[in-house]
Amino acid sequence: MKYKFCDHFPENLENIDIKDIHKLLDGPTLIHIRGRRDDALYLSTLLHGNETTSFLMLQRLIKKYREVELPRDLIIFIGNTEAAACGMRHLPGQADYNRIWEEGFTPENELAMDVINYAKEQNIFASLDIHNNTGKNPHYGCINVLNEQFIDLASHFGSHTVYFTEPHNVQSMAFSKFCTSITIESGKPGLESGTRASFEFVDKIFNMDKLEANPARENPEIFHTFARMLVDENANIDFENTPCVKNDLSFLPDIDENNFEVLTKGTQIGFARDKSFISVKDDFGKDLTDDFLKFEEGKILLNRTFIPSMFTKDVFVMKEDCLGYIMELMIPTT
Repeated sequence: MKYKFCDHFPENLENIDIKDIHKLLDGPTLIHIRGRRDDALYLSTLLHGNETTSFLMLQRLIKKYREVELPRDLIIFIGNTEAAACGMRHLPGQADYNRIWEEGFTPENELAMDVINYAKEQNIFASLDIHNNTGKNPHYGCINVLNEQFIDLASHFGSHTVYFTEPHNVQSMAFSKFCTSITIESGKPGLESGTRASFEFVDKIFNMDKLEANPARENPEIFHTFARMLVDENANIDFENTPCVKNDLSFLPDIDENNFEVLTKGTQIGFARDKSFISVKDDFGKDLTDDFLKFEEGKILLNRTFIPSMFTKDVFVMKEDCLGYIMELMIPTT
């Protein structure tokens, strides 16, 4: 699998509907446009086809810069155009484009390695991967390296910073090996607030002379993601928070309202027909279910206080990835 290469903004990209993007680009596309400085800003977009904020942000960026000299080189990777045209995270049987960024034997692994090798040959100022999530979350930046430059970069987006090392095969992790690289989580797809915040963030970094911390976020909170709450891929799931008779899991109707909030020991998050339908595993695959969950008369109760992120009500995402992530606060605010 090869990407299409452009040294200019494709014609009319800033005006098309996302459903027409595959017709215009015909697959993954790498764009490299020269600017006044050669230290390039790298943008990763549409790795998940239903996460539209990266595309809407890119359209605004093109409208601003199509007719003017860029402040620095701009490299844009537009990922899964087929899935984007269908409004899907990825097509059935297709690889997840944000789980391919490592050596492997699939065409998508080959594609990702080709993009990485191209980027390594450039002078990358910063790499920004733009995503949405399916639950109710604040805007936040994610880092894979506990390094001052990474923290400084993330401090310009949202009120929180999250540090994670799993999944290990994401774009930001691969690029962190040779440049300052972060992921931004821009809330749910299609919201003007997320598009505006993402554009303002990208444009700000695009015009920076050097990476500096956001003075408005001195001593920012950093959360460490260290475990995931998983559900059985064959489970029948609802959000009625009722004892399970016909379904296997019944979660709170507003379970995603708890993201980035402290959930205390004893909190109920739903019901399970059997405890085998839900589990907790750490980044190394160790089972932590008994540490975090207990089951009483069908109720799913927390056995430990923690802070969740990305709790979702999207059953497809829940089964393919997880119900949500478990975090701890690493650096308290002062």
